[in-house]
Amino acid sequence: MRQKYIFYHDHYYHTLKGQIGPGIPVFHGVRQRGGGLGSVLGGIAKYAIPLVMKYIFSHGKEAAIRTITDIAGNGDSVKTALKRNSLGFINNMSAGILTSASQSLQSGKGVSRRSKTQAIKVQRKQKSIKSIKKQN
Repeated sequence: MRQKYIFYHDHYYHTLKGQIGPGIPVFHGVRQRGGGLGSVLGGIAKYAIPLVMKYIFSHGKEAAIRTITDIAGNGDSVKTALKRNSLGFINNMSAGILTSASQSLQSGKGVSRRSKTQAIKVQRKQKSIKSIKKQN
């Protein structure tokens, strides 16, 4: 009489463990080739970090110092000092961004083009120089 074979995963696993290697015996997937989320965030950070350093940190430091002096020196409550100085921080930061944006606009006339009369004079000079060279 034939016996029904019962498959035990443990027997299979222990037999092939040397070939599988360390770790869980599942499909590990393939190596990621693209940039992924880190690449996207890095690209954004490349432009955002200088702006944060220039505007937010400088004005934030001033607002923090004013808040601490209001609390320690004037005896204001933390809530009122934070409200007042946070509004000042936002106003100063926006004013700084607007002034730098207005100063960075391009100005000037650019490279001027040569007039036609100057171009004709240059061509005549070149022709006369060529004719002198041919004669020699």
